[in-house]
Formats: sequence, C-alpha cells, structure tokens
Amino acid sequence: MSALRDAIVGMPDGRRLAYTEWGLSDGTPILCFHGSPGARTWCPDEAATAASGVRLIMPDRPGIGRSDPLEGRTLADWPKDVLSLADALEIPEFGIIGISAGGQYAAACAALISGRLRGVAIVACRLISEYNWAERPGIEEEWDVEERAEFDLVRVDRGAGADLAAQHNVEFVDEVSRHPEGIQEWLESETEADNWFFDDPSRRANFEACMREWGRQGVEALKWDLIDVFLPWGFRLSEISIPVTIWCGREDPRLPHMDFQVEAIPHSSLTIWPGCGHLGFVKHWSEILESVNAQV
Repeated sequence: MSALRDAIVGMPDGRRLAYTEWGLSDGTPILCFHGSPGARTWCPDEAATAASGVRLIMPDRPGIGRSDPLEGRTLADWPKDVLSLADALEIPEFGIIGISAGGQYAAACAALISGRLRGVAIVACRLISEYNWAERPGIEEEWDVEERAEFDLVRVDRGAGADLAAQHNVEFVDEVSRHPEGIQEWLESETEADNWFFDDPSRRANFEACMREWGRQGVEALKWDLIDVFLPWGFRLSEISIPVTIWCGREDPRLPHMDFQVEAIPHSSLTIWPGCGHLGFVKHWSEILESVNAQV
C-alpha cells in the first residue's frame, strides 16, 4: 500500500505546512502527530489504517520535513496550525493521536481546541510528564546539565535558548540524517521487546526514511521543536475537559511517566500492553484507531 497523497497547504501567515494522508479518502478523519525524530512520511500500519475506515492525516510540524519553520513557536501555536490544516481540508471534526514526542501536541489540542475534537489518544509520551515544569514544580532538577542550561536561558532570551539547543543537538541531527539505523540500536538498547519491529526490511526502510526526513532542513529549522517544552505551554493538563486515552507498552522505559498523566488529565484512562516496548503501538495500531474512531 502507499500514501493517498503527500501535499503542502498554506497557513494564514504565508508559511507552508506539509502533510501525508493514509487509509481511506472518505474515512473518518484522524490527525496523527509524529514523534521526534519523526516526520509525516511514516504510517505505523497502512493496512490497519485502511481496514479501520480511517483517513489518517499526518502533518510535519514547523521546521520538520517540508514544513516551513516558525520562529519563536510554542506548544500553544500548534493547535492553530491544526485548525488551519483542517479548515483547508474541509474537515469540521476530527480525532487526534500523538505518538511519543507528538503527545504534548495532542495534549495542547485537547486543551485548546476541544470543540473540534471527537477523540484523543496520547501514545508512549514521556515529555508531558518529564518536562511539565508548570504543573510539576522542581522537575527541572531531574534534567541533565544541557537541558537545564537551555531552560534557564529561554526564560531570559528565547532566541538565545533556541540557539543553544541547536548547538547541543547539531551532531545528533546530523547523525540521524546520515545514519538513521542508529535509532534501531538505541531502541534495542532499551528493551528487547521492540526487536521484532526491525525484522521486516521494508518496514525498517520506511522507518529510516522517516528519520532522515525529520532533519531535512537542518538543526536551525528544528531548534524551536527542541525547546518548546521549556517555553510557557499555554495550557495545563488539568484544563483538558474531554476524554483522553493514554497508551504505553509495559516494557517501555517511559511507562513510569504515565501515572502523572492519568492523575493530571481529568477524564483519562491508561492502557498498558504486555510484552511491548516503545514501538508497541505499531502492533496495537488498530486498537488505538478504533478507540479514537469510536469517539469521532
């Protein structure tokens, strides 16, 4: 199978936002936010997406893939882009899935544009818990030296903080672009539960292509994505008024972070997949889609 389309839509401020569609053109619309590293060009399971009757739309965030950067952007800016994309595609209501580092963007939409949403899933995301400094005072004491330096700097000079994050990550972005197979080594070092994912050469190739697409524009374009959790979020998890499902593999090292999310988001539920690591959502993609689809 292949994508329905890979396209670009204009934003009100003149920027371009890239997105890829998968599944059925007349299916139930669900917007999916990729992780980091990640991009619009990888669908976790194309066959399951079509079988679930879903029109899956995955946009690149600003500065990623083919989407133009947005200087100074925060988490609260993303829902505005989501609404502009949905309006351009003439989609009045839709579901949301945020995978890994896409989870905080799903949370932002749940809090700020709930009237347009009919289902939200946050999948294997630790950042909502680990970097939620407004709702977890003192959490920055658990960050590494570079993260604390970026956080301290953005509080007095956002541009300088973003430049420092670019400096800290230039080698990583270059390494992911040149050797995306390194992500496999990193995931396998966390747990053996994800080893199955890389047994399929075609799936591995598509995943690695997605990793390359993440850094297409270089670290300067990516830097605001790297630090937006350090900037004011523009919402609190406690303000989310609609149901949210939270998903994670039992063998995923991110699992301990889920407790805070369930406690902080008022109408949330947690599903844990036995024997699964960070990529367990690929095995359970139909389950996630059906859950969100049922609410749309």
